[in-house]
Amino acid sequence: MNSFLIQKYSPQRDKAQIEHMLLHNKDLLKSFYQNEESNRENIVIAIMNDTSIGFLSFNGFGRKPQAILFVNNEYDTMEVGSKLIEEYENMLIHNETVEHTVFNVLSNNAQLISVLEKNNYRVYFAIYNMERTGAPFPSENILVRNYEEKDYFEWDRVCELAFYHMRQRVGMYPSFFYKPVEWEREQYAENKDNMFVMIVDETIVAVGKIAGNKISMVAISIEHQSRGYGRSFVKFLINEIISRGEDKVILEVVKGNFAKALYESLGFKETEIYHNYIKYFRPDTRLSAPPENY
Repeated sequence: MNSFLIQKYSPQRDKAQIEHMLLHNKDLLKSFYQNEESNRENIVIAIMNDTSIGFLSFNGFGRKPQAILFVNNEYDTMEVGSKLIEEYENMLIHNETVEHTVFNVLSNNAQLISVLEKNNYRVYFAIYNMERTGAPFPSENILVRNYEEKDYFEWDRVCELAFYHMRQRVGMYPSFFYKPVEWEREQYAENKDNMFVMIVDETIVAVGKIAGNKISMVAISIEHQSRGYGRSFVKFLINEIISRGEDKVILEVVKGNFAKALYESLGFKETEIYHNYIKYFRPDTRLSAPPENY
């Protein structure tokens, strides 16, 4: 049987072949394009006889990089996926910022699930993909502004507490708490045009981030949940995305998170369900719970 090589991505050699492989998988192709545009150096390719037969790409180094993996069906039995994962993990292990990594897998993708389980990944949680089309919402009398560098520690506090308690509610264990880090603060400063805070009585009550047509993160301060702030803030983010020329807004929500009902009431419809497969690399670098009075 012919052997294959794992190599760094070369657009001239690989891009058209990957586009052909993903011809009938528009969501995966979109994720590939996003990584190819901003993280081209983070794509590895399986090559056989000058033909790309599979690839793995991820969205950059951080606490929890997200990766996508695809192998041409006719090469399923050749351990291509495992070799791509091995190369990927070698990159992660040598980067001190990485805590864990996640693969999002469609619930019916038995082949990829088998590869991940073989490489010691486990299911962490299920997640719904949701989308909304339609007109923007009427403007509301709320104060939302772009993220500023002075917001970093309060942004971190709002996010970490909100997501820590959400993970506990839906049974995602371990539910770790992450400490603020300087490199993340620098990343936020570079992306401030896509990050927003909602202010009530001079207090940050909600934070959110968008990426293209996606609401990529929303968190409501645990002291201010169930007061209607989330509804107003999500409407703002939807309107912001539409104002940038998008006709569809997408987001993800963890199965069991009560925010799903909010999104449905705002016109979002469930499109697919994914399972998140996770592997930890540095569990000792994280707190298992927030500090007292955080």
